[in-house]
Amino acid sequence: MRLHRVHVHNFKLLQDVRINLSVDAERPLTVIRAENGSGKTSLLYAILWGLYGVSGLKEITGMEKIRLTSTASTVGVPVTVEVTFDFEVDDDGGPARYRLQRTVNETPTDGDEVERGNENVRLSQLTETGGEPVAMPERWIAQRLPQRLADVFFTNGDDVQRFISGRQRAHERQDKVHVAIESLLGIGTLRQAVADTDSVYQIYEKRAAKDAGSKVEALADRRDALKEKFDELGAKIEKISARQKNMEGTQAQARRELDAIKGIGNLEALNTQIADLERDCAALEIRKNECLSEMSNLLCNEATSWSLMSELLTSGLGRLDELANRRIIPSHSIQVLHDCLESSNCICGESLGQETARRSHVQSLLDEQRGRSEASEYLSDTRYRARALRDMGDHTDRFPERRTELLSEYGAITQEIAHKGALLNDAKGRRGRIDDEKVRRLQGDLDDLEEKIKDAIYEHGNLSNQADTIQQDLAVKQKALEKAQRDAKISSDISTKRNVAGDLRTLVTLVRHRLEGEYVDRVSARLQRMFHEIIGTDNSATQGVYTGVVITKSFDIKVLSQGETSLHPDFEVNGASQRALTLSFVWSLMEVAGVVAPRFIDTPLGMVSGDTKRRMVEAITRPSGPEGTPFQVVLLLTRSEIAGVEDILDEHAGSFATLSCSHHYPRDLSNNWLVDSPVSRTCVCSHREVCDVCSRHSDGEYLQYREQGGPK
Repeated sequence: MRLHRVHVHNFKLLQDVRINLSVDAERPLTVIRAENGSGKTSLLYAILWGLYGVSGLKEITGMEKIRLTSTASTVGVPVTVEVTFDFEVDDDGGPARYRLQRTVNETPTDGDEVERGNENVRLSQLTETGGEPVAMPERWIAQRLPQRLADVFFTNGDDVQRFISGRQRAHERQDKVHVAIESLLGIGTLRQAVADTDSVYQIYEKRAAKDAGSKVEALADRRDALKEKFDELGAKIEKISARQKNMEGTQAQARRELDAIKGIGNLEALNTQIADLERDCAALEIRKNECLSEMSNLLCNEATSWSLMSELLTSGLGRLDELANRRIIPSHSIQVLHDCLESSNCICGESLGQETARRSHVQSLLDEQRGRSEASEYLSDTRYRARALRDMGDHTDRFPERRTELLSEYGAITQEIAHKGALLNDAKGRRGRIDDEKVRRLQGDLDDLEEKIKDAIYEHGNLSNQADTIQQDLAVKQKALEKAQRDAKISSDISTKRNVAGDLRTLVTLVRHRLEGEYVDRVSARLQRMFHEIIGTDNSATQGVYTGVVITKSFDIKVLSQGETSLHPDFEVNGASQRALTLSFVWSLMEVAGVVAPRFIDTPLGMVSGDTKRRMVEAITRPSGPEGTPFQVVLLLTRSEIAGVEDILDEHAGSFATLSCSHHYPRDLSNNWLVDSPVSRTCVCSHREVCDVCSRHSDGEYLQYREQGGPK
């Protein structure tokens, strides 16, 4: 299968996202540039849902609760979710084009719940005359991209290394490798043949036991009862393992959601921060107003006037002194003279009795003052005040200094208010994105899941111990039955048929094991070459840390080290090498199987850098060549992952897209998309281009601006 394009409509924040994939065998790589939180994982889940539906998506991701629409969708309003694939397969008559569409209506309700209708799946073969419907589309897809191999074709950055490691049990790793090899290499038919021949053998064995007598038949019945109990325990163990996987998936999702909320900040700490900032801003506003008041008072102060106009004031005071010398001023206070006459006492203490010379003098002064103009009074008052101001001396020259101090303080306060205000707005914005009730609910769910997972692990161990005991008893009963059958007389016809069925079962089993062995050896050899090509280490027995990689007969992947020892893939192999090991296995398996299918990898280069990063990108994107099987690879990369491998992408990529999300504005995105709720969009910018949709503040000048013709 070769995907040509994917169109996602209303899945999470992917409102109208279209991706064109490269189908050029010489340039098999499609690069989707997207930062964290832009919708990479949503795109991967949308593709998985489009292929396998909600039930398949739950099983693949391990998530118990699946919501397809954005949480910003209006409650009570149905939303149509649709994913469309255009792809090509090689049928008997040659290449044929198809279109697969999966559609469902989902209605958000209260409490982050949804009501979902029935999914509608349509598969059409595209011809010159239109589209011809294909019956049973889900079965048709399952034959070409089996759901059990979804983690081979579609992986995210974390799961890419957990496919063969990730602190999982050895038997789980073996099962994954076994299923992948068996499914991709077409050994499933032989597996069914083994099951069919075993069923026939069991029928004739029962007849032989009955023919041999009651003792042998009783042994066969007890053996069959043990086998039935063993199978029941196996089914229970498998069911518990599946339930545990689902719970662990739900646990991982809850942790991601909780970590995302905690990444915004602690609610209590944010409330404290907001209160402190509000208090600081209020205090700064008070001080700013005080500064303005001091500036106003400073300008109104008489000392300021003297400082600014000392030359003019000195000249004016000289004129007033001249008037005083001419006895034009000062004028005596009329009220004071009048009070003295009324009390018959002068201000100096002398008596102003009737008909005295002193009283006559004061009366003459009073009459004289009454005859003078108001201007004389004003000039007298001005002279007194001017002389007092002059007597302040060197205090007047502090105005320029104080003015500079106040202006500097006012400017600093204004800047601090702006800074604190920005911090306050940011803190309030982050607090608005925290749902405290959701935090408590998620934490409660995590605590509950942790206990349930512990119970599942305990139950799994208990059932496994019971199964081991029954298996031992079963082996004993089988030997006893075989001995009893040899001792008993069985008709030659039944004996012959039983033996033929047993021989056929053995033959088919041996053929299956031999083919598996040959394929395992081929995959193992290719795996080792590719792994060492990526990590670039010396694989000699004396120098290398990793001296080899093999797939054992029990389908476990072992990393060999010095002295023929093996390294535990979970604890003794670093993260970059784990990713290299997983990608090498997937690529080797698909090369040996000759399978043409897309390989989507979300954020594959985390924990990988330098030369290892370049070798990994080169190895998984290099064209297969004329002798190899053509393939597609789609890498969803962040800008940091792209850094250092731009030239490899230039050479190997045949299609580019950039995925961005509006909620990154204004912190990261340069432009406001003017949308009412968060939405993710694509543009056709390559890793060397930016446009109005994808431009970010951190983008360097080396990126070329491209005119945007609308979202892709």
